[in-house]
Amino acid sequence: MAKALEQIERDIAELEQAVAELAQEFYSTYSNYLTAFGQAVRQQLILAGYHLCTQGHPEAFLKLSYSQRQELQQDLRKVAEKAQQQLLTALLFPTANPAPAPPPPTLGLATLLEPPETEPLTPFDPLSVQSEPEASASSPLEAVFTTELNLEPTEISATPTSTALSNEPTGPINNPAQLAKWQEKIEKSIIKTLQTASRRANRVLQQAGVISKKLPEPVLEAAMKAEAAEAVAGPPNLLNLLVETENSQESSSTMTQLLAIHLRLSEIEFADSTVMAGRNQIRKLSAKATQLGRDYQKKQRERAVAEAEAAWRSSWFEE
Repeated sequence: MAKALEQIERDIAELEQAVAELAQEFYSTYSNYLTAFGQAVRQQLILAGYHLCTQGHPEAFLKLSYSQRQELQQDLRKVAEKAQQQLLTALLFPTANPAPAPPPPTLGLATLLEPPETEPLTPFDPLSVQSEPEASASSPLEAVFTTELNLEPTEISATPTSTALSNEPTGPINNPAQLAKWQEKIEKSIIKTLQTASRRANRVLQQAGVISKKLPEPVLEAAMKAEAAEAVAGPPNLLNLLVETENSQESSSTMTQLLAIHLRLSEIEFADSTVMAGRNQIRKLSAKATQLGRDYQKKQRERAVAEAEAAWRSSWFEE
């Protein structure tokens, strides 16, 4: 029986080694995927802004002066570039016990754009990404960033995002449950980045007057959640809204059609073959991780049974 328990322990050790190797493969695959996905997000956000301004609300866009149109385009580019940067810095090296983060530094423009994932994990930046120059305090983009966190423009200073988290690994992942949790954090960070970029892009468009400023953000958020499960016809990454406006003087209401930017993971992946290939590779690794998880649980159960049987025999005696 002791030999059987030793064999089970060896099997578990082999499975843990396989999980550690799979974690490294996951990391490499996500690094390539997020690099391609970040570029696709940047392109798709700009394309969505183009469709919204030229096909959704062309009259409002034409009312802008030449300099205002240029400023709007520059601000949308900055939002897209920040989203790309967030995705590149979202990849965290898979470790079992993350080191605690140091106290947060003074909030800066780069810090404000960090994804709101609060649990500290060991970050790894797959690319060296340079910070974008800050917008002027009077620009719509500056208003978007300061409004989001209720800060004054004077409180914004350039602070490297890498100082917000520790970068000392504390040990590789060798447990399927830990690996699943690590992957879940990456996927949640991706979705959160898309939501944040969509919200900021819509605020820029509202500041410019292309999207109605009377459209409350909670309405947009609710519409995005309700629409998430539905297929939408028309240009990708846009949200089509019908807003009812009441006229108190005439006791009547009118329906107004509005477009807003809504970046969707599925549409961004579908539009880029490289990103789609990366997602398919992630799915294959996920299937492998699921099988390893089943095998690991089975061996854990076998070990518990073997240890219980040994414990029973050690305490049993014949009367």
